[in-house]
Amino acid sequence: MPVWIRLMRAFHRHLALMSWGALLGVVLLHSVTSWQLMRFAGEEKLANITDWFYYYLVTATTIGYGDLSPQTPLGRWIATLWLLPGGVTLFAMFIGKATTGLIDTWRRRAMGKHSYPEMSGHTVVVGWKGRHTLRMLDLLAQDSATDNEGIVLIASDSIENPRPDHVRFVRVESLADPACYQRAGVAAAARIIVDGVNDEQTLAAAFAVLANKPCGHLVATFDRGDTCAVLKAHYPEVECVLPLRVEVMVRAAQDAGSSAVAAELLSVASGATQFSLRVPAQSQDLAYGKLFNAFRQEFGATLLGYAAGVGAAPSLSPPDTDRVAANATLYYIAERRVDPARIKWSALG
Repeated sequence: MPVWIRLMRAFHRHLALMSWGALLGVVLLHSVTSWQLMRFAGEEKLANITDWFYYYLVTATTIGYGDLSPQTPLGRWIATLWLLPGGVTLFAMFIGKATTGLIDTWRRRAMGKHSYPEMSGHTVVVGWKGRHTLRMLDLLAQDSATDNEGIVLIASDSIENPRPDHVRFVRVESLADPACYQRAGVAAAARIIVDGVNDEQTLAAAFAVLANKPCGHLVATFDRGDTCAVLKAHYPEVECVLPLRVEVMVRAAQDAGSSAVAAELLSVASGATQFSLRVPAQSQDLAYGKLFNAFRQEFGATLLGYAAGVGAAPSLSPPDTDRVAANATLYYIAERRVDPARIKWSALG
C-alpha cells in the first residue's frame, strides 16, 4: 500500500476521534496557512480577508462559483496540492462528524439512554406490557391535557422506543431503583402511571417513584386489593386501580347496556367523557346546587359529585345543600374539558 494512502487513512482516523473544538481549530489553521501561502504567491485578489474566507468556503465545499480563483502558476499549485485536498477532507470530516452525532443522539433516544430531568408537567408511564402499554400510550396521546407537555415511558425490558414520534423513552436496570426515575423528571411530572407486569413489580416501582417525592398525581394498577392496601397504608393519596371485569359483567347482566355506558364514560377518543378538576385553593365554600346548575347551563356538563380532599372517597349525587370546600375535586361528564378559568367561583358560594 502506498505511503500516502496510509497517511491519509491515519489522518482520517485521527480526525474522527477529534472533538469539535479540535476540528474547528484544524480548519482555522488550514485556512490561515492557505491564505498566507496565497499571499506569498502574489494572489492579490485573495489577499482581502473577507474575499479569502468566501473563496475558502466555496472551494472546501466543492461549490466552486468561479468568481474568485488563483491567477498565478504558484497559486494554482498551492490550491491543487494544499488547499483543495485539505479543505475538502476537513469539510467531509465536518459533515461526517455532524451526521454521526445526530445518529448517535437518535440511537440513544431510541434505546432509552437519554435523560429528561428538565421536563415538568408531563406524564410518566412506568412499566411495559406490550400491546397493553401501547394502547395506553395511544389513549394518553389523544388527550391534549396529558400530551401537551410530553409523555415519558420507563421500562426495564430490552426494547426500543415503541412510539418515537410522540413518546420519550427511558430504559432502566430495575424499576425498583429510586435513582433511575430522576432521568425521567418524575419529581416534576403532572401525572404518573405505574403499571407493572405483576403486583409485586408495581408495588416496588410505586415505592421507588414516591421516594422521589413527586408533586403530580400517581395511579398504580393492581390485581389484588390487599397489595393496593399496603401502598395506601403508607401513601393514602395514591389512586389504585383494580380490575372491574366481574363488577361490570354483573352490572351489565342486571341493567342492560351498563357496560356500554361505562366504556363511553372512560372513552378518550370520542363522546361524553368523565373529567375532573380541582377547586382553587383560594376559593370560599361553594354550594353544590349552584355548581351543578352552572356546569349544566354554562358548559353543557353534568356534575357527578365531588371528593372533599386528596385520597377521600368521592361523594356522588350529593344533595344540593352540600358545601364544597377549596381544593376539592369535582367530577363531571362533558364532551370536552371545562376550563377552570371560565368558572365564576365567587358567584357560586
